[in-house]
Amino acid sequence: MRYDPKQIEKDVHESWNKSGTPEKIVRFDESKKKFYLLDGPPYVNYTPHVGHLMTITFKDVWGKFKTMQGYSAWFQPGFDCSGLPIENAVEKKLGIKSKRDIEKLGVSKFIDECKKLAEGNKPAWMDIFKKLGAWKAWLEPYMTYKNYYLESGWWTIKKMYEKGLLVEGHKPGFWCSHCETVLAGYEVTDSYKNVEDPSIFIKFPVTNQEKTYLLVWTTTPWTLPSNVAIAAHPNENYVKAEVMTGEKFILAEKRLEILTELDIGYKIIDKFKGKELEGLKYKGVVDVKLQKEMDEKFHYIIMSIKLLKKRAASKIAGDKKDEFEDFVTMDSGTGLVHTAPGLGDYKVGEHYKLAFLSPIDDQGKFTEDVNRYKGIHVKEADKQIIADLQEKDSLLHVGRITHSYPLCWRCKTPLIYRMSKQWFLSIENIRKKMMSDNEKVNWLPEFARDRFDEILSDAPDWAITRQRYWGIPMPIWECDCGEKIVVGSRKELAEKSIKKISEDIDLHKDQVDKVKIKCKCGKEMSRVKDIMDVWFDSGISPWASLGYPFKNEKLFEKLWPIDLIDESQDQIRGWFYTLMVCGHSTFDKKPYNTVCLNGWTLDKKGEKMSKSLGNVVWAEDAYKELGADALRLYYCADIAPWETQKFNLQNAKDVGRSLNVLWNTYLFVKTYADKIDIPKDLNIEDRWLLSRSNSVIKDMTKNLEKFEFHKASRSLVDFFLNDFSRWYIKIIRDRVSPTYNGEDKKTAQAILYYALERTVKLLAPISPFVTDKIYQDIRNGESVHTSTWPHVDEGRIDKKLEEHMTKVKNLIELAGALRQDLKIKLRWPISELFVSGKDVEETVKVLEPVIKIMANVKSVKYEKTLKGKEDYGLTVKFGDVLKDEAMIRELVRNIQNVRKKDGYNVHDKINLFLKSDPKTEDVLSKFEEDIKQSVGASTLHVGKAEKSKDKLEFEDKKIEFGFEKV
Repeated sequence: MRYDPKQIEKDVHESWNKSGTPEKIVRFDESKKKFYLLDGPPYVNYTPHVGHLMTITFKDVWGKFKTMQGYSAWFQPGFDCSGLPIENAVEKKLGIKSKRDIEKLGVSKFIDECKKLAEGNKPAWMDIFKKLGAWKAWLEPYMTYKNYYLESGWWTIKKMYEKGLLVEGHKPGFWCSHCETVLAGYEVTDSYKNVEDPSIFIKFPVTNQEKTYLLVWTTTPWTLPSNVAIAAHPNENYVKAEVMTGEKFILAEKRLEILTELDIGYKIIDKFKGKELEGLKYKGVVDVKLQKEMDEKFHYIIMSIKLLKKRAASKIAGDKKDEFEDFVTMDSGTGLVHTAPGLGDYKVGEHYKLAFLSPIDDQGKFTEDVNRYKGIHVKEADKQIIADLQEKDSLLHVGRITHSYPLCWRCKTPLIYRMSKQWFLSIENIRKKMMSDNEKVNWLPEFARDRFDEILSDAPDWAITRQRYWGIPMPIWECDCGEKIVVGSRKELAEKSIKKISEDIDLHKDQVDKVKIKCKCGKEMSRVKDIMDVWFDSGISPWASLGYPFKNEKLFEKLWPIDLIDESQDQIRGWFYTLMVCGHSTFDKKPYNTVCLNGWTLDKKGEKMSKSLGNVVWAEDAYKELGADALRLYYCADIAPWETQKFNLQNAKDVGRSLNVLWNTYLFVKTYADKIDIPKDLNIEDRWLLSRSNSVIKDMTKNLEKFEFHKASRSLVDFFLNDFSRWYIKIIRDRVSPTYNGEDKKTAQAILYYALERTVKLLAPISPFVTDKIYQDIRNGESVHTSTWPHVDEGRIDKKLEEHMTKVKNLIELAGALRQDLKIKLRWPISELFVSGKDVEETVKVLEPVIKIMANVKSVKYEKTLKGKEDYGLTVKFGDVLKDEAMIRELVRNIQNVRKKDGYNVHDKINLFLKSDPKTEDVLSKFEEDIKQSVGASTLHVGKAEKSKDKLEFEDKKIEFGFEKV
């Protein structure tokens, strides 16, 4: 039976379907130790690629491993269904260009399309789960748009509100003018792209100083109508430089190179520290109403740093750090920074009590407060603003610059910073406890802890609402009188609704926006129109996926907290963070015990996979090319899980070939071994393989627990390739031959079975199909996945013996190289092997029987000094080649080849006939018993040429042979 991975997968799936093995495993057993493996929900709006397969594999390895250790693992998959990813896809499908188009279409119709898309790709994901052999394929996934999930979200929001953690605020934030919603900072972190923008140097007139200007640089002319102040660095040197026109420019001394680069001659007429500029008044340069108001109230120089309260050295001190950093630098610009608190410089404005100007509407267009540019999108207004500044001689220079700029992570529209009214989740109230609990989380790898700690220490309040349609509606009703009510369930909504509604009401925006609640003032209360940030959806998944507290209450309390989560490194600032925030905000405790960090998956050249580049390797394609077992083994063995992988199909195929060796090892064991108790009397090679088997069990268990899947996989593959198949089986091949009757035969058979059974168990979480196929065969239909994880027998481990055998392997490799140099075939016996080297004398003494077999020599002798073939700190030298025995080995090989060609199996007996010259026939007779045993002959007739099959030519001798089945 050749190794056929596709047929093996088919056979195993059929056996699973018949036995119901997956269903038995995924059924949660509350009587066992729990292992809450929470699936981080991928977005369901696209089909999976190989990066997703890696994460699926790692999580399934964890689950299978823990199940075999006796835990009842929670395997339920989940899908993120809400938010902009789905909305943008539906907009593209329906040709929608703006939110107004959605309103025209009808919110209900839009939400219905979102529901269809959320369900549409689920089958593709569930199918690839099953093809990979991931147990979560046999469970119904949680979907974040389902009513039970939304209701759990409402319950959570009410808990947060009652604790005083949810507050309204009016702050600047990243805003997408296409999606018309705010975005959180962590949504923008990885969305920067190089774009081209204006690069202008502006002359702000200093009040009451003729022809004197503050020279300021910006790449965002559209922010100038919101200018309130200009910042300088108090400790840097500044100058007043006069140019040929008589104009005098104030800028940092270190930035004078700008005038040189613009080929503007100057002379320095004054020099002073930046702090001397504090309070200096200037006039606005944009002719709009807001700027005229600022001329009267603000428009003065502020300092970029102040002595503020600093965070204590302890990570968990919880004190505030500097509220803003020194944002005036000397590596670009002029050393004077245009400041618009309403468009991003919030903390600066708050500290100096500046005005917060944000005259921009939801579509990114200027409002009537900027009368001159009203109705123009801010990015489009750049040209007109620059033209107006040139006309009034307020520009020193106009150019273009390519720089990194944030785009919307979904629709790719350039973002702007603007003020908007949002609900915020207060982080400061829970920061200290989150940072304390972070010290108790088992981060794998450990370095991720510090990265997460930095995020916790710097995280601002979470703008948790969005101005969109598809998501968990904010369950807050408000009245014109200022009264607010938070609704925590469908039942509560039905009780409070003015009109009678069903407790089964669909909680999506289109339905709940119709519900009115009676205010105590007598007026009607309407729902706040916002929905929740999609990251809130995933942050509440530990309990919302179960519908807690409205169902599965006892189950959740049994499962909580999460034992392990495993996702890509970008989730440090994403899901890992929102889980921690939501866990503390709701239950006052950390939500997880262990966090595993996966690396990125790039193409084989190290480039990011992209549809536009055409280099995406889709999950289905990789599966068809490799099969599940090889693909999973490749993910686990290729690199450390947290490192960046360059996905390479050829490398994956190379790793997969090791499974072919395992299969052939299984066939050998199946043919020559049996499940019997291991006898007490063991040969040295038997004791060594038992030691190696238990060392691998010990090391692999430790490495899996540490998320060092690469070490675990490599050590196991090395064991069954090099120790088991290519070493031990070669040593004992003659001992398990059907014609061998030695007392140590049963021992070798027992050891073979012992090693194979444990190898298959250890590999089962990684390559589930081939291992189950083998295990079911050797264990009469029992699935390897319902077996227990191998126990380490410490008494079997002999590290000294393992060290000796490593030296022997090196010695045999060196002897093999010497044979090649001397053109002596490995089959040809040699009289003696002489060995020299440091600390090798004991090795030769202990493992002489193995050396004799593997080097094919009659005796092994140690010598202190020796001239011969050198390597590994060893030296070897041969005695004479035993030509008669060499001839017999060649003859046996030829006979065996013809037996195989004629379709004989190892147990078939033959009558053998040999014919040669008299002298050669005497040698053949001498080795009669050896020949018979080696080729499975019942009788040997020397001197007869009957049933002729072939002939051997060895040096000057010719031997004709033939045989017939007994």
